[in-house]
Amino acid sequence: MAESVVSFAVETIGNLLIHEAKFLRGVEDKVKDLHCELRQVQALLRNVDARRERNEVLEECVAQLRDFAYDAEDVIERYYLKAALTEGQNIIKAYAYFMAKCSCVQVHEVGTEIEGLKSRISEIGDKMQKYGIRPLNEGECETARASTPERTYAHFEEEDFVGREDHIEELVNELLKDGEQQRVISICGMGGLGKTTLAKKVFAHDKVKEHFDGFAWACISQEYRVRDILEGILLKLNPDQREGVTKMKDDELFETLYMTQKQKRCIVVLDDIWTKQAWVGLRNAFPTKDTRSKLLMTTRNREVAQHIDPHCFLNEPQCLSQEESWVLLKKKVFPRTKGLVVEIYSDGSRVGQDIVAGQTVEDIAKQSETEGQIPVITEDMKMLAYKLLEKCAGLPLAVIVLGGLLVHNDWETVHRNINLHFGDKNNVSEVLALSYDNLPSHLRPCFLYLGSFPEDAEIFAMKVLYMWIAEGFVSLNANNRARGISVEDVAKQYVMELVNRGMVQVQFNLSGNIKSFHLHDLMRDLCISKALEESFLSILNIQQDNETENCCASTAIKVESSCKIRRLSLNRNVIPSLKASRRTLVHLRTLMSFGGVKWESRQFQPIFNYCKFLRVLKLENLNVKRSLPKSMGDLVHLRFLSLAGSDFNSLPQSMGNVVCMEFLDLVVTRYITVSIPNVLWKMRRLRYLQLPHKFAIEEKFLCDRKKLRLGTLKNLRTLKNFDSKKCDVNDIDKFTNLQNLTVLDKYGCVKLEMFPQLVEFNLKHLRFLSLYLQYNLWTEGELSKMSNYPHSCKLCIIGKIEKLPEHKSLPQQLRKLVLLFSRLEEDPMPILEKLPHLVVLMLGCWAFTGKEMVCSAGGFPQLKHLLFYGLGDLEEWRAAEGAVPHLSRLGISHCPKLRVVPSRISTYDGRYEIFKKYEKCEIFKKYEKCDL
Repeated sequence: MAESVVSFAVETIGNLLIHEAKFLRGVEDKVKDLHCELRQVQALLRNVDARRERNEVLEECVAQLRDFAYDAEDVIERYYLKAALTEGQNIIKAYAYFMAKCSCVQVHEVGTEIEGLKSRISEIGDKMQKYGIRPLNEGECETARASTPERTYAHFEEEDFVGREDHIEELVNELLKDGEQQRVISICGMGGLGKTTLAKKVFAHDKVKEHFDGFAWACISQEYRVRDILEGILLKLNPDQREGVTKMKDDELFETLYMTQKQKRCIVVLDDIWTKQAWVGLRNAFPTKDTRSKLLMTTRNREVAQHIDPHCFLNEPQCLSQEESWVLLKKKVFPRTKGLVVEIYSDGSRVGQDIVAGQTVEDIAKQSETEGQIPVITEDMKMLAYKLLEKCAGLPLAVIVLGGLLVHNDWETVHRNINLHFGDKNNVSEVLALSYDNLPSHLRPCFLYLGSFPEDAEIFAMKVLYMWIAEGFVSLNANNRARGISVEDVAKQYVMELVNRGMVQVQFNLSGNIKSFHLHDLMRDLCISKALEESFLSILNIQQDNETENCCASTAIKVESSCKIRRLSLNRNVIPSLKASRRTLVHLRTLMSFGGVKWESRQFQPIFNYCKFLRVLKLENLNVKRSLPKSMGDLVHLRFLSLAGSDFNSLPQSMGNVVCMEFLDLVVTRYITVSIPNVLWKMRRLRYLQLPHKFAIEEKFLCDRKKLRLGTLKNLRTLKNFDSKKCDVNDIDKFTNLQNLTVLDKYGCVKLEMFPQLVEFNLKHLRFLSLYLQYNLWTEGELSKMSNYPHSCKLCIIGKIEKLPEHKSLPQQLRKLVLLFSRLEEDPMPILEKLPHLVVLMLGCWAFTGKEMVCSAGGFPQLKHLLFYGLGDLEEWRAAEGAVPHLSRLGISHCPKLRVVPSRISTYDGRYEIFKKYEKCEIFKKYEKCDL
């Protein structure tokens, strides 16, 4: 890890020397000397990272080098930005405002500072060599970054599931029983045993789906807010009450949730409940008598389960047997064959594949390669695997992690290192720790960064990737550049490396891409422990005491005001006013807040006053009600800014100073119109831009243009909420690297006129287009304008459709289609089923007014998800044999007359998903009271 920090500084400074040498005038030679010195200690730190044990002196040396590397990067980048201004370049003309407010460092002062850093780094390097640390070159410690096999990861919670079939059957049978004795069903066991995975299998079981009317899942964990949990459950049981739920008083919320479970047959899962006190805060929302609803919970503590209900049905999964562990390990190590291997024994017998007698292992290997690449396992390998599995103690999570090690390393080497480091200890945490020790240097900071997120948080992949990029953890080598690989592609490879090693668990979207991921509790404990050990991260857990802020660090995680904090995560219920010393905040590179409580102006002002070197700022849920302060423009090093879910009405003109920005999320609270200064064009490094759903353009002079200037953003990869009324459509043609585009049209002004233009634009990298279009009446001719669009796309069309055009007049690469308020009189299935790449189809709110829909044989060859909502006259949906062969999800809600669906397809209540679509389309306000 220490080598990683220095390597980032080496790369950043090296890039400045190569590409921006003219801005280092006056200190270029000193920067080169410092760069050389850092490269030398980088070689020493490779040796340190490879060591299993370190003494206190070495630890202190590493800590100092880490700080000096950060300081060197800060000093040189600060000078570079100032020099760019003084040379009259276009990079940061507005940077003068920032430099006027802080003490301007003259050339000789910067030179002195660089000399001092070089001298101190050199002294530490000499000291380390006296303690026997010798430099290692990159070849000696080369990791398998480029050789990571590209393969589909078999997610543990879905395919990598072994030895629990009897538990699933038992739990499902108990859930289907009526009677007071089975009101509460508990899955109890240690962390990493697979309790949550088992609960998900049961929750998704076809018989359970058919039996219950309402479904809700809530993760409790050690950090929770009762109201957040209850709101989340009630919204899933009654998604059409979204607006009312958030306005309920606490007692009303408890009563409504209680009565919902009395009136309907619901299943509610409380996952990972730790204490009796947690249940005490929740119990008044859950009926225990005279109800058909069920409560399924997971906990590590049997006493908690028995406290909730002394008569509960208790299911206690055991650790895997040695054979079950072996089966799971094979699935993880050999995902392409789903664990199928050829096992060869010393007596000549073989298991797993038909093999001709007398063949050698080498012959079998060649045959396996030509006949589907079935891996070959010798008896010695299996014995070695069994020895390694003893370290896992039958814990599924540990087996998964061990599998990640064996995929990337020689099995003998893994066995030797485990025994060398851990002796005869049998402790799962040691296996997890080894997984971290075995990470390549470029993955370690990426993994530790995930410790910033709260326990059991859903970590959205896209944001984390750009946080890594902003921090400098992801870089392109010469080979990547030559092949046209983007930094986003490399970051995604990093994620897959962590997934393949069993370090993170992921959730995929319907397109097969990673949507989000999270850390298992044990893996997060390891992450936090290592992050604190490396002084990589500080976490501040905030408690709430009525209206008084009580800011205290967790007993296990402390923030030392005397140290240089580089990354700070603020968790829990109340965000404090950051009144820490300026010395503490000035070195911050990342600041993230969590907890869902609104920030007030007095609380976030210190961020803009002191945190001048911030690169990542996740400052969501701001409660300003006015413009953000001008001092926001002082954060000129900022690369990542997320203001999602905030409540402010305008951005300051000084935002034009923040020209290093790469990720900008401006999606605010619904219905708020944000005034945006016309300065975003200055952020030429922007790669991801999400505009507010509603915005106005603030010009410096009244005579200026009234459209948002974006044409200079040639590095843009993702652009969301493009508004053709407020933006110039011709600017899209200038986004030559654009990969994802989302267009919102709430005015009916576009009417698909964009499609012919988009076809003509040179958007060779565009992978996906999403359009949310609203209009009073769509004609067949208007919709036919989409016919020539060649790229993958999603469409959400709102408003009456006179008649659907033939399928050939729709985009042939259409993957997702949402129709709302279409009032189609003719069955749309004969047309839509011929779209060859359609994966998701949602028909909602009187999209179809007829009584019958029919899918013919071979129809919808790729459809996986179908949703009907608010089709008040629909009585029957039939699918012929061979239709919708890949359909895995059928959601039906508010279709009171629907009586006939194909018997082979299970259904679920899809209200939650359609209402999420409403929110994205921003049509709640107009249609939320529609008569269904």
